[in-house]
Amino acid sequence: MKTKPKKKSVATLALPAGICVAALSISVFFLMQIIGRMNLSANQNLLTSSKVISEGLNNKISLDRELLFTLANMLASEPESAIGEALQDYTDSTDFFHFTYVDMEGEGIDSDGESVRASDFPFDDLALSSGTAGLSDPYYGTSGRLQITYQSPVRKDGKQIGAVYADRIINDYNLPTLFTFNNGDGYAYVVDRDGNYIIESRGTAEQPDIYSYLAMQGNSEAVQNTLREVIQEGKSGTLVVTNGNQKSLLGFLPIDAPEGCYLITMIPRTVLQRESALIIIMLYTMFAFLLITVAAIANLVIGRQSMKEDARQKAYREKLFGNLSANIDFVFLLYTPFTHKVELVSDNLPALLGVTVQQVQERPELVFSASGLSPDDPAGTSFLDGTLKEQVTREAMVGDDPNEVKRWFAVHMIPADYGQYLAVFHETTKEHNMREHLADALTQAQNSNRARTAFFSSMSHDIRTPMNGIIGMTNVALNSLDNREKVESCLNKITAASGHLLALINEVLDMSRIESGKISLKEELVHLPSMIANLISFIRPDMDKKGQSFQLKSQILEHDTVISDGLHLQKILLNLLSNAVKYTQAGGTISLQIAETKVESDTIRMCFVVEDNGIGMTPEFLERVFTPFERAEDSRMSQAAGTGLGLAITKSIVDMMEGEICVESEKDRGSRFTVEIPLKLPNRQVQELPDLAGYSVLIVDDDQDACESISLMLQETGIRADWVMSGMAAVDKAWQAHTREDDYCIVIVDWKMPEMDGVETARQIRARLGSEMPILLLSSYDWETVKDEAVQAGINGFLTKPIFKADILERLQHYIHGGQPEQEEQQTQISQKLEDLRILVADDNELNLEIMFEILNSSGAEVDSVHNGKEALDAYLKSSQNYYQIILMDVHMPEMNGLEATKEIRNSGRADALVVPIIAMTADVFKEDIRRCQEAGMNAHIGKPVELDKLYSTVRKFLNKEAQGEME
Repeated sequence: MKTKPKKKSVATLALPAGICVAALSISVFFLMQIIGRMNLSANQNLLTSSKVISEGLNNKISLDRELLFTLANMLASEPESAIGEALQDYTDSTDFFHFTYVDMEGEGIDSDGESVRASDFPFDDLALSSGTAGLSDPYYGTSGRLQITYQSPVRKDGKQIGAVYADRIINDYNLPTLFTFNNGDGYAYVVDRDGNYIIESRGTAEQPDIYSYLAMQGNSEAVQNTLREVIQEGKSGTLVVTNGNQKSLLGFLPIDAPEGCYLITMIPRTVLQRESALIIIMLYTMFAFLLITVAAIANLVIGRQSMKEDARQKAYREKLFGNLSANIDFVFLLYTPFTHKVELVSDNLPALLGVTVQQVQERPELVFSASGLSPDDPAGTSFLDGTLKEQVTREAMVGDDPNEVKRWFAVHMIPADYGQYLAVFHETTKEHNMREHLADALTQAQNSNRARTAFFSSMSHDIRTPMNGIIGMTNVALNSLDNREKVESCLNKITAASGHLLALINEVLDMSRIESGKISLKEELVHLPSMIANLISFIRPDMDKKGQSFQLKSQILEHDTVISDGLHLQKILLNLLSNAVKYTQAGGTISLQIAETKVESDTIRMCFVVEDNGIGMTPEFLERVFTPFERAEDSRMSQAAGTGLGLAITKSIVDMMEGEICVESEKDRGSRFTVEIPLKLPNRQVQELPDLAGYSVLIVDDDQDACESISLMLQETGIRADWVMSGMAAVDKAWQAHTREDDYCIVIVDWKMPEMDGVETARQIRARLGSEMPILLLSSYDWETVKDEAVQAGINGFLTKPIFKADILERLQHYIHGGQPEQEEQQTQISQKLEDLRILVADDNELNLEIMFEILNSSGAEVDSVHNGKEALDAYLKSSQNYYQIILMDVHMPEMNGLEATKEIRNSGRADALVVPIIAMTADVFKEDIRRCQEAGMNAHIGKPVELDKLYSTVRKFLNKEAQGEME
């Protein structure tokens, strides 16, 4: 009789035990299935990364092919004597370390100036023999490292005249951004058919090939043979290998170039499974909960007859939940919808969600709102009312207020047994942010790639257009040598096209230097009136061609000289004004506004606003207007050539100057760019302003702000200032003062006014009042075009906008105190006559020597030409003292470069060694290059291509200083 309760207890336990075993088996089966799918996903992720790297490598090789094709076209236009120098220039300006050119006879020259023969090439020739572009197999060449050679035929007028070859170290393609992935945990390399390393990576220096490396890591022969077989068969896929004492995935993928090579990728398996680790933990947690739930049910069945046993089992479950809550960052909630009762809730609920256990027990819906789930979410509603049929996962955010920290939570709602539901809460802020950052990075990379692709396509067109003009006009000139006018027209067009091509190249180089951090700002005195006058003179011709009007608006500016980088400050405004001219229709209006705000005693903040009524920009393009390589798509811009770098360069320079730039634009309405830059003031003695108290001035301008600004400034100095806004009103105002015998001491009249302009206003004032009262003409334009007419109308002098306080007061003092009218300035061009001047020219390029000889000789100078720095030094030392008045020195020359030759001349000990002017004449035009020339002892720098005006002005400057006994 005593055995019956025991048998009943065993029978009672059998059913729960069977359920547990079945649940465990099913859970293990599904767990293994899920893990298997995760492993398959890891393999696919690795192959995807391999394909991305392969496409990146192919893109870089394709860009190098396109670059060589472009250089081949450029080389076709070079004279035979300049090919060697052109190859050297290509070597200096590209990533190729060596160039070779051969003609159709198989003979040629390389970038080192050495003669070569095609029969001596260590690779199979395609470009010369078959006239096709190609890429050699990897080989060990003159670099001592594994290299490849790009090949391209050179054609002129549709006929092949030779071939050009460019060598590159193949391991240069091993960029960290390309050959590593997953934050550096994964890495890649390229091998040939035999497994030998072509592009090296981590660990490759120790073993010659991939198979030796795998053997060193403890992989079996079977693994190595499998990899050999798939490479020979040209397959792609993955293998599980041992690497660094851990299981790793090895991906293998055939690549297009170099031909027959394979991309090998390797990454620890745990890294690929890292993202799925949380899912696996969650599955294990769910599995544990399943077991716990079944055990709880069994305990309830067994303890039906005893309330004490039931209480014990409940205490056990609560303790288990407490242990789970204390050891993992999950909150668990067990809920019975039928009774609307929270059966169990984790103790860490307040710490994670900020609500108490009591609050959730009284109002279960609070736990969902605390995790960010919407009250209207159907899954939450189904959980609470008991209609949830399957597991549902939601992710929600908490912290909508700008002052709150945004947090993300995952909520897993799971139907359990006996009409109960389980909710699992887990914070996923870190994982969510990581996904967002990865998505943003991917989008940015895709946008950058698209922009660069569009840029290269656009640049190909923009560069070929002036090149086509240069080549075409050269041919036309050669065929029209007996027609001087046509030849002169062709040369002018060639000069214009060359200038445009040079501007494109300079813009690309500027952006490259900014991105690489090689650009720096210098501090120098900048005279703002001169800089603004230069800007207007630069853009005026293009404005006049399109019939555009230009307005310069500003209040009186206090400071005319600041400390800044004048070249880059001018470049900011020139880029903005050039864009305004380019993208404003004929007859449109462009304005430049300037304002000054004093920040500290030695600093001002200058605001420049460039506004136009041109084609404007769309809101979508405004978001990326300062992104490199971006150009708006508009049919009206098809003839507007450019790189898409101008505004990116401008933004970078403004940022370097610690300034701000913003843009407002509306399509078909125009654009408005605002630039604010802090500028330091030079240390100067306080300037004593002239005492003009008691004098009277009449200001005439159709711009009320300008009238009020000038009037206020003059009144602060004690001058009585009246203003009117039209020419007719000015004539009446001046006549009324005359009738009161209180004539104005001076009249300042704007040139461009409606109805009656400034010149006509002056003419009528003179007709009624005579010529005693001085009249000044105010304008933002180049008044040379109207100067003769203005003087005849009675204008005494001219003021140029923007107006600076010191300038206008000095002019007023000059005329009020009886100064004479300004005499017409003589536009003295720099004399191009250099009779009796002896010049030594050093350049290793025969064509450059011939050009300089013809230019200088035709100006009357006596020219001696040498081919390198050593010959220049010898010629100087053999000459008598002061024999050469000027030395023009190239920098890059064989035997002895120009910098070394200059140092030798300065240190020669001759009496004239330190005073003879040595001028650098080189294609190295960056600030660092100019500084090196100065440090070597050179007096000045002229960049190639040489501008004749700058050449003559520089030479004449040193001749004038020599005559005055000065030296720069």
